[in-house]
This record gives sequence, C-alpha cells and structure tokens, in this order.
Amino acid sequence: MYKVASLVLALFAVVYAVPSAYDTVHVWRAGNLSYTVPENAILGGFDPYGYNTYVGRVKYVNDVLPARVVVETGTAYFNTPTASSKLLVYDLLVAERNVNYVWVRSFDGFFEKGLVAAGTTSKNELSFFCRARADAGYLIGTLLLSSQKTCIIKHESLSLRKFDKYEVLVAQPKGNGTLYY
Repeated sequence: MYKVASLVLALFAVVYAVPSAYDTVHVWRAGNLSYTVPENAILGGFDPYGYNTYVGRVKYVNDVLPARVVVETGTAYFNTPTASSKLLVYDLLVAERNVNYVWVRSFDGFFEKGLVAAGTTSKNELSFFCRARADAGYLIGTLLLSSQKTCIIKHESLSLRKFDKYEVLVAQPKGNGTLYY
C-alpha cells in the first residue's frame, strides 16, 4: 500500500510540476508537411514571402504557444517573450459548424469576449492569438495578457517586436448558439 501511495503522489507531483496544457474548447487537427490541410483550417494572415499563414499551436519546452503555420513549407513559427523559433510539428485550428472565428481590434492587453487561447505556459498563463501588420506581412503572434499585455511577433532574422495595438482571434457563436469559456 505504501508503494502505491508513493507512486500516486509522485505522478501527481509530475503532473502539476508542468502546468502547461492544450486548449480543449476548440477543434484542433495535427499537422506537418505530410498531412493534408483541412478545408476548414482558419486563415491567419500572410507572411512577407506571400504565403498564407494559418492559425496553429506548438508545444515548445513546457509551453503551448500560438503559431503561424505556412502549410506549403510545413513550418510553424512561434514567439516567446524573449525569442522566436520554428517547428515542423503543430496543430491547426479548424472551424466548427456553430462557431465563427474573427479577428477583432484590441490594445494594451484588453480581454475581449471569446478570446481564443492556444493553451497555457509553464507558469500556467493562458497564451492567446494576436496578429499585427509587420515586416511586409500580416503575422500571428503571442499575447500573454497577465504578464506582457502586448502582441509579441518576430519573423526570421528581423528583431523581436511588441505591439500594443493589434488584432486578437475571437470565437463567436453562429445564430442563437452559446459558447462557454
């Protein structure tokens, strides 16, 4: 009995030592270069090379972060408050029948109703989708409302930027539906 209790306690400690978690409110599909892009994937903007970018998320170290996905190259670009990187494995946000995804103007960390999160960071902070016009593209970035209050965007070799005016991704119910957050 003592060994079982110790094992359960150890598992409990491991689970709560890394509080990062994926969003489970919305529908996500696994993606990489070998997968076909779902017809209902959410468009997020375009990059400086003219590629459309899609709303995605990645797991990086212990954080679940928003990403802009270029499906032609199979690359997901993402940002942290201090760095930017890319991964070849990601999830794509797909539209549900009862939900419209729209980009809404926002600023200075204002919490918009229906804000879409990718998941949480290792500090148990929600990471939201934002976008701004930067570097000859409309780029998706990371918004951490409780600590940064700015849209964090970096593209390849260009410098990390923090925008205090940006757009956020919001889920709105179609018709008479209600979304619960």
